[in-house]
Amino acid sequence: MLSEQQGGLSGKPLKKRSTEVIRFLAEKSNNAFPIIGVGGIHSAEDAIEKLEAGASLVQLWTGFVYEGPSLVREINEAILSKITEADLQEAD
Repeated sequence: MLSEQQGGLSGKPLKKRSTEVIRFLAEKSNNAFPIIGVGGIHSAEDAIEKLEAGASLVQLWTGFVYEGPSLVREINEAILSKITEADLQEAD
């Protein structure tokens, strides 16, 4: 059980709960303040999930350590792709 482990938690064990908290804060505050999405970001899809939940930006740590610096490029490319996709849908 995670609560019986020594030390803090980081990375994948926090992914689902951190996204729930981001969504809760964004909805209850009506996006009144910036939210930094953290916890379990190991892929571009994870980062997009945090942004779609209401995060204004994302912070990498454990994912960066295990996935490497190329993760930053993958996230940036995924965000740009989402923006381009949204722009194309608006144009229709």
